[in-house]
Amino acid sequence: MSSRIESGLTIEGSVRGEGELVVAGRLRGALVLQGTLVVEEGGVVEAEVEASSVVVAGMLSGSVTAHDEMRIQPGGYVDARVRASRLAVAEGAVFRGDLQAVLTPSTAPLAPAAVRERLGAPASTPAPRALEPVAPVVVAPSAPPAAPPAPKMRAFAAPVAAPTVTAPKKPAAPAGPPRMPALPKGRSSFQGR
Repeated sequence: MSSRIESGLTIEGSVRGEGELVVAGRLRGALVLQGTLVVEEGGVVEAEVEASSVVVAGMLSGSVTAHDEMRIQPGGYVDARVRASRLAVAEGAVFRGDLQAVLTPSTAPLAPAAVRERLGAPASTPAPRALEPVAPVVVAPSAPPAAPPAPKMRAFAAPVAAPTVTAPKKPAAPAGPPRMPALPKGRSSFQGR
């Protein structure tokens, strides 16, 4: 059975259900689902979510408990505290928040006999001995590490100040308007040299 929250529709409050829930609109509050939650592109979930698995292509914020797995598809954005046995984040997706791995029967550590069988050894092979604790080994340096060589410095004499050259003082010009040179008698024009 599949249910859908259409685009443009906002649901606020507590939602419980079974099967698959597809969110293309907005869901706020709390969601407990025995099935798969799918947040489509453009869908927004701001809730405390508990579901078997969660697939996000839109936006999800709050907290998530996925009993099986959580997948964030390209373009998906998750800003939440996540508890899941598996988390897959595709290239182009964003995950911000905390992740806590949850062990389920399918992800629980294998028993030693099962591990030996997977490695190709028969289960009847005796288990390897447990390692005995060993006192920590402290290695003391024989000599303190040498200080790095100091960079070579070259001494330079302080620069000598260049002598200041002052221009000779010009005689003070007489006060008043400039004067026209005197013209020789009989001439009405003056040509400069």
